[in-house]
Amino acid sequence: MKTFYLFSIACAGMLFTSTALTSCSSDDDPEEQEEVTVLVAGIPDDGDATPNPNVDNNTTNIPNIVCNTEYENGVPVIRIDMTGIQESLGNEWLRLYGTGSDKQNVWVEVDGKPKGISVRNTADDNDGNAKVMADLVFLVDNSGSMSEEADAIARDITSWSNMLSRSGLDMKFGIVGYDGAICGALNITTSDNLAEYLNFSSGTSRTRHFGGPDASKLSAAVEPYRTGGNSAYECGTAALRFADEHFAFRNGTNRIYVNFTDEPNQPYGNKDFSVEYVSTQENWNTAKGTIHTVYSDTYKNFAERQYQSEYPWRMSEYTGGTIIYCDPYFNDVTLTNLPVTGAMQNSYIIRFTNIANLMDGKTHDVKITILTKDGKTMAEKTFSVTFAS
Repeated sequence: MKTFYLFSIACAGMLFTSTALTSCSSDDDPEEQEEVTVLVAGIPDDGDATPNPNVDNNTTNIPNIVCNTEYENGVPVIRIDMTGIQESLGNEWLRLYGTGSDKQNVWVEVDGKPKGISVRNTADDNDGNAKVMADLVFLVDNSGSMSEEADAIARDITSWSNMLSRSGLDMKFGIVGYDGAICGALNITTSDNLAEYLNFSSGTSRTRHFGGPDASKLSAAVEPYRTGGNSAYECGTAALRFADEHFAFRNGTNRIYVNFTDEPNQPYGNKDFSVEYVSTQENWNTAKGTIHTVYSDTYKNFAERQYQSEYPWRMSEYTGGTIIYCDPYFNDVTLTNLPVTGAMQNSYIIRFTNIANLMDGKTHDVKITILTKDGKTMAEKTFSVTFAS
C-alpha cells in the first residue's frame, strides 16, 4: 500500500490538514483505502501524539464537554470546549498543555488512537481566540428555609455576570425556582433581564413567578415536574430537567447549572427525578452540561436514601462540577467566589483534526486524561461523541 501526504496551502507558510480515506488506484486492489494525513496550522500531527498515560485514580474532576466541528479552508477540525479543572487540592485551576509541549498534562484518544491536540486556555487569552460561549442556569430552592439565601443569591448577579463577560466569556442566563413543583422560571436571557426578574420581590418570592416573553408557556409546562403531590418535596433534578427540556439554549454553548439548596434531593420515589438520572450518558450526554452545587446548610451528613432523600451534590460528582458548602445564611459566600466562577474563567478549547473518517454518524469514544508533572493531579474520563459533519 501507498501513503499519500496531501498539503493544501491556504496562505504563505500556512498548512491545513485533515484525515481522509482515498482509493489507491495504482495498487493491485483498487478497493483498498488508506488514510491520508494533511497538516493543519497550529495543530500537532497525530504522529507526534503519545498514548494517554495510565492513572491510578481520579484526584480531580473532568467536566462534561461540548464538541463541535469547525472548518478551516474546507478542512474539518474538532473543537472541544471544556470548563476549568482544579488541581487535586482544589486551590488552583490548571493550565492545560497539549501535544509537543514539555509541560503536557492533557491527552486525548479517539477509539484508542492518540490525537495531536492544541490547547487554548481562556485565562491566557490575549486575542479573543479562546472565547467560550456559556449559558448558565440557576436552580434555586425557594422553600421557606431558603429566605435568607434567596436575598444573598440575588444581591450581586449583575456585577458578577459582567465580570465573567470581561473574562472572555459570552454569557447568557436563566433561572428555575422550585419547591415541590416548578414555581418560577426565566428562559435564557441577558444578565440585565435576570437582575430585573430577581428584583421582582424579596426573599423566596424573587423566584416564585414566571418572566420573559414565554412566561405563560413555561408556566403551563410545569405539572409533569411536580414531586410529592401537594406536599413540598424539593427536587433539584426536576428543576434541572425542566430547564433542559424547555429552555432555549444557544447552539454550541457550554451549558452550566448552579443548584442552590439546603435540602436533600427528594424525588418522592420518581426515578426520573433522581440524582442518578445524570449519572449515565444515555440520559445526560456531554452536551447537556455540568452541574455545580451550593449547599447552604451545616447539616450535610444526613442518611442518604435513593429516590427519597439523596445527596444533591451527586449531580456535580457525576458531571464534573464543583461543590461548595456554606452556612445557612449564605454569609460566607458570594457569587464571585463560587468555584463555578473559576471554572468558567479557566476554560479550555482543545482542537484536533484528521477526523474525516470519523464523521460517519456513529458514536466514538473520546478519552481525556489529565496528569500533572508531579503526579498528584490526575483524572480520566471517556465521552461518547458523534462527530458532526
